[in-house]
Amino acid sequence: MSAVVEEKSLVNSLAQVKCPPATMAENIFPAAHFVDKKQHLDNVPQLLEKSDYSLDGKRTRTDVIRSSAISSAASFDLTYPIATQAELDAIQRQHPLPANIQSRTFWNRFRYQLFSTYRRLFTLIFTLNAVALIIFLAQLRHDRNSSVATPANSATAAAANFCIGVLMRNEHMVNCLFRIACSIPVSSPMWIRRYAAKIYCYGGVHSGCGVSGTMWYLTFCGLVFNQIASTLRNGAGLSWEDRALAATTAITILLLIFIVAFAHPHVRMKIHNHFETIHRYAGWTAIACLWLQTFSLVASNSKSSHRSFGLILIRTPPFWFLVAITLCIIYPWTRLRWRKVRVEELSDHATRLHFDYLDKIESCHGVRLTHNPFKETHSFATIPNDNGEKGFSALISNAGDWTNDIIRSPRQHIFVKGAPTLGVMRVALLFKKILVVATGSGIGPCLSLLQTPPEDLPRRPEMRVVWSAQNPISTYRKNVVEAVYRADRNAVIVDTKQTGRGNLLALSYSLYAESGAEAAVVISNPVVTRKVVHGLEAYGVPAFGAIFDS
Repeated sequence: MSAVVEEKSLVNSLAQVKCPPATMAENIFPAAHFVDKKQHLDNVPQLLEKSDYSLDGKRTRTDVIRSSAISSAASFDLTYPIATQAELDAIQRQHPLPANIQSRTFWNRFRYQLFSTYRRLFTLIFTLNAVALIIFLAQLRHDRNSSVATPANSATAAAANFCIGVLMRNEHMVNCLFRIACSIPVSSPMWIRRYAAKIYCYGGVHSGCGVSGTMWYLTFCGLVFNQIASTLRNGAGLSWEDRALAATTAITILLLIFIVAFAHPHVRMKIHNHFETIHRYAGWTAIACLWLQTFSLVASNSKSSHRSFGLILIRTPPFWFLVAITLCIIYPWTRLRWRKVRVEELSDHATRLHFDYLDKIESCHGVRLTHNPFKETHSFATIPNDNGEKGFSALISNAGDWTNDIIRSPRQHIFVKGAPTLGVMRVALLFKKILVVATGSGIGPCLSLLQTPPEDLPRRPEMRVVWSAQNPISTYRKNVVEAVYRADRNAVIVDTKQTGRGNLLALSYSLYAESGAEAAVVISNPVVTRKVVHGLEAYGVPAFGAIFDS
């Protein structure tokens, strides 16, 4: 009975407030966005009865007992507006997809898929190295005693490529690249900002240098084994340095070929966990072999030239490249920490991890988490706390064995490896207004920007948000939904269980055209990201989204 009196008192007090109906509705449901605000205001008692919450967030129905956090989240389903199929159809009719794009299907597929920025960077690096190698081999064929086409120079070229490839994976190098690219003023011409925003495709340099380095190392192998064969044909025996050189060279080239084969995108996606293991341990073994090989070469040169081993070593370029590579590999391990974590169970499909070891974390950063740092690590976007408290959180959904284990068996501690690294959402700072498109737990990286207050991020752009997920409120709970509506009070949230997946490309294009945004950022699974990003680009929309090698 007291609960009923409380509800009537609340409704009567609202009726006495002299403010527009929209304001009264927003006072009750601060994140709400109603198509017909007055109609929903008239239904305040019914909404309160079903939401079980009063104006100050306290319970209003004493006869309802919440058995878990999941059932608590489900009670908010009617409090926040979820787009209906009719509303989605109306949005798409406002700005339908242009019909003339079909005539350019082949060109669009070539331009935005087969020759993406990632592949163009890879092609550029590979082509430069291929041209240099052709000149190298031509010189060698013309003059067998050339001072340029030598095993030492091919080894230097291989080491240089490997060093650049490893540097492109260093957290501080990645952060530096993002900061330089995102420092371009928003008043700059669109074409400059559009190219700068593709900075997240730096993986093309990493893979291009890896393949090119392997190509140079194959050349080095050929020259080394040719010299060894020549020595044996002359009847001379092999020294221990020659034997060590031959063994390390053979092992290294097999490892490099193995790494490159498993790094192919199709193979990598099918056996991702095995790829990580092979890439890590085969890479470490190859580096160790390169160290042994370098010492063997220097020892052999020292013996034949009667010069100091140390002097020859410091004058050997591959030595310094190996030093840089080794330091880059060791560095993340120096920042490996066993951190305390508070687990917020959202649903059977998602969970949220809360950390408090940092006072504040900058927007759009990601951290690498793991239970076993020697096996695998997983990157997750950080979400700054919106209440001014220290620390941050990370949103995790069930997307594989590791994430499923996190959700099913929450732990009180977890390893955090390396330094926080900037991610694709950071490119939003290059634009005045953007469209944010997310599906499922892809809203996590978006919240890293959406939940950052303007005073902490002066260049924070205006945002329109479309989020498509299955049971978004019951799966991710009201705090996530409220954060979306705080960033964009007219956000479009789609419950795919009610409306189906629909045409996210058409919806995104229409909202982009309607909002006047300068660009779109898409955070989803690889298939949806490619479809929406490439589709929007084909229609002339500057669109950006994480790739498999971001």
